[in-house]
Amino acid sequence: MEKFSQKGLIERVIELRKAYAGDRGRSKFASALGISPSTYSYYEKDRIPPIELLLKICRLCNVKIYWLLTGEDEENSDNTQQFGDRFNRAYEKINRICNSNPASLETVIAFLDLLEQTNTIERQMSSNNRLIPDDTKSGWIPVLGRTAAGTVGMWDQVQIADSRIMETELEQLAAKHINSPIIKTQNARISTDLQIKSIVTGLNNPEVNLIQTTQEDRDEIYQFIDCPDIANLYPGCFALQIDGDSMAPRIDDGDVVIVNPSIPAVQGQPAIVRISGAIGVTCKLLRIENDNIHLVPINEKYETKTIQSKDLLWALAVLCHIKLKSVDL
Repeated sequence: MEKFSQKGLIERVIELRKAYAGDRGRSKFASALGISPSTYSYYEKDRIPPIELLLKICRLCNVKIYWLLTGEDEENSDNTQQFGDRFNRAYEKINRICNSNPASLETVIAFLDLLEQTNTIERQMSSNNRLIPDDTKSGWIPVLGRTAAGTVGMWDQVQIADSRIMETELEQLAAKHINSPIIKTQNARISTDLQIKSIVTGLNNPEVNLIQTTQEDRDEIYQFIDCPDIANLYPGCFALQIDGDSMAPRIDDGDVVIVNPSIPAVQGQPAIVRISGAIGVTCKLLRIENDNIHLVPINEKYETKTIQSKDLLWALAVLCHIKLKSVDL
């Protein structure tokens, strides 16, 4: 319930009178309201005008009765009240759940951590001009290699250190191959993994192409994912093929994941992780607990691996994944 102040109401009436008729315009204001100056003078001292007169003041001065009575904007007050009501309901529900099952508190905290991280990423991306689609880009995202030891494809042509440097190198890599002979294409569909607004709303076309090219002076086959929506929103993306079924059934063996060096891993979500001393990278769910990093597989037949935070070189969020069946990348 809104707090009402008689003094505040009278002060707002005086404020409106001065705006309408000036510092010495009591008679003019009273005349406009259809009452005598002496009657009006009582209202500026210590008497609340009747509701009919208050409505006349509102119409005369073009203000809302809610503001005249409370001094607050009705829309903002409604929003504040609604937020307060929702917050109280959420708190009561969390309190009830945790009291009945104390172990669920960790789940609630993990969810809040996840929400905080995704909101942080949204703010970072919204303030970055990368969210302005650049239709001059090719839309080609290089497939650098696999997520385990083995052939690394074009990985040796870029350096994953400074995200700004890598973005430039990847764009140059795509430009280098854009006019090369295309020896094979394959249609596929892309699925969103990182549920942030810019990706969910920016992915207008789920259809993508796997493109294989070659160069006349080399025997290697170079591969790209043609996805302008993601490439234009987040320049510097690169792709990796998943090697193994530890993330099945969500991400299967042979699927291709897309990451960006500027978008860090989010707790509880798929991530590409590089560990000190290990060959290649791995794809796992990431959970951080003090100085421990837990790399959690989705497939229950695999065990969670725990490393020290000092051994984590980098971890990038999986933005999207693409299912490519029977394709040897």
